[in-house]
Amino acid sequence: MRILAAKTSGQFDNFSLTEYSADAIPPYAILSHTWGEDSDEITFNDLIAGTGKNKPGYEKLQFCGEQAARDGLKYFWIDTCCIDKSDNAELSKAINSMFRWYRAAARCYVYLSDVGFGADNQDSQSESDQYAQSTWETAFRRSRWFTRGWTLQELVAPTMVEFFSKEGKRLGDKKSLEQQIHEITGVSLNALQGSPLSEFSVAQRASWADKRHTKHEEDMAYSLLGIFDISMPLIYGEGKEEAIFRLYYEIDKHAKRHHNVLSTAPITLSTPGLPIQKYWKVVRRVGGHSDMVLGIAFSPDNKILASASADRTIKLWDLPTGEACRTLIGHSGAVLGVAFSPDGKLIASASGDRTVRLWDSVTGECRILEGHEGSLRAVAFSPDSKVVASASHDRTVRIWDSATGEACGTLSGHYGWVSHVAFSPDGKLIVSGSEDKTVRIWDSVTRKVRHVLEGHSNWAKAVAFSPNGNLIASGSHDKTLMLWDSATGKACGTLRGHSHIIRDVAFSPDGKLIASASYDKTIRLWDSATGAACGIFEGHWHWVTAVAFSPDSKALASASADRTVMIWELATGGDQVREQEGFVLTPS
Repeated sequence: MRILAAKTSGQFDNFSLTEYSADAIPPYAILSHTWGEDSDEITFNDLIAGTGKNKPGYEKLQFCGEQAARDGLKYFWIDTCCIDKSDNAELSKAINSMFRWYRAAARCYVYLSDVGFGADNQDSQSESDQYAQSTWETAFRRSRWFTRGWTLQELVAPTMVEFFSKEGKRLGDKKSLEQQIHEITGVSLNALQGSPLSEFSVAQRASWADKRHTKHEEDMAYSLLGIFDISMPLIYGEGKEEAIFRLYYEIDKHAKRHHNVLSTAPITLSTPGLPIQKYWKVVRRVGGHSDMVLGIAFSPDNKILASASADRTIKLWDLPTGEACRTLIGHSGAVLGVAFSPDGKLIASASGDRTVRLWDSVTGECRILEGHEGSLRAVAFSPDSKVVASASHDRTVRIWDSATGEACGTLSGHYGWVSHVAFSPDGKLIVSGSEDKTVRIWDSVTRKVRHVLEGHSNWAKAVAFSPNGNLIASGSHDKTLMLWDSATGKACGTLRGHSHIIRDVAFSPDGKLIASASYDKTIRLWDSATGAACGIFEGHWHWVTAVAFSPDSKALASASADRTVMIWELATGGDQVREQEGFVLTPS
């Protein structure tokens, strides 16, 4: 940990940085504040070079150094300049250590740049306390500091938290202002008074972060690491949702370590008119991904399964043996989507690093397609393998020539992140689902919207065409699966049963079944003709993130945040459900 001190005692115009090992850190103060523009803040490089004194942020260094000295502290810490943010490893270590650093501080000074003290020379601890407080409390309650994602740990971790106006006047501390802070933030009074956070449920702690904001979307997850007493690598570019995925995955792991909760459950398959069978039969277990699996795809010849992961890789599995036969490495962000070309020659991957990669399925050689301005969520090939479509946080779908890698079109019109994309079986239509709650059908030649499908009450997360192209299925954050007529755009039905977000949907190639994957940790099977529920798979111990049918419709694969891929045989025989056989692709 690096901490600051004035180069000359009592003079606060020059500062030096000193690095200490964890067991030798002297008492220090720590600053909590709202950042201005990046160019206004003092950086690590500024301190090393002795520059930046003309930046607005330099005043915060002076304030913190002077206040620490008044409190008898020589050293102090500020996030803008005590971390070398150009070093990704150091930044990751610092963010994972941040809660402990705030907790260990002798004092935490909250500098409120948008709260003026009002009356000159008043001290909120003086006899004029009531008058003085009336001049700043309204601004205090509205301060931007209370809306920051990082504020939560900076508020609850330190024992002593003191609040200061932009003039450097002391307004009070966490104890004297606890009722106001409780009313503003919703944080429990017991938590503000120092009760261990382990005494509060995960849901309660998560609620304290509600409606907060961070500059980088992933920081909404990273700022909560200390609140839940966990650590995890940082993957800027993965997007808020995937970062939160990983956060809750680590929370689950932490809970299981400390409470010895079993992480597996039997598979249950329920079929109308047939007895429910419960069993758990794993016939093979092999090495796998080191992080959540977010996408899966079967090769057209049914010999290979591709899995995409937050560990930034795509793994190719030999289906007859269950062995990993290749790992595709190159993305610098989580890989959220994967697809085989119908001719089997290419594999496309979509990543939080804003790129599509096209990999030769035999050699593993790849081309990088760049052009999106946001994280990618999904990728799909046209039926003739000549075109690739990619869906992105930048609210667009881009069309690429799979032979040359050249961009050949953009579908624009969604008002929110585009989360999924698919081609119709004849290649004439493209369907996309979006955070704006709509599903859009596009003409693949003219790139014009044919229909805007409205019916979901929340994010349209996943879309798929039926094998005959007549139906579109869409899964949503609203926990429903909707079926649409692809020619007219009319809703044909709504399938309910999941208790959480539906993240992926797929039609079986024979057109008889629809599968939906949900954060409720289940996969549900539906009759595509009647909409009747005809099966539930319960086996993953974390969110189910993706689902796919084998080309012969005889097997179903599911991917999960539990880092596994499960493959189940769907055949039935006689008058009862045949025991499912499958294997799990999971870490050794």
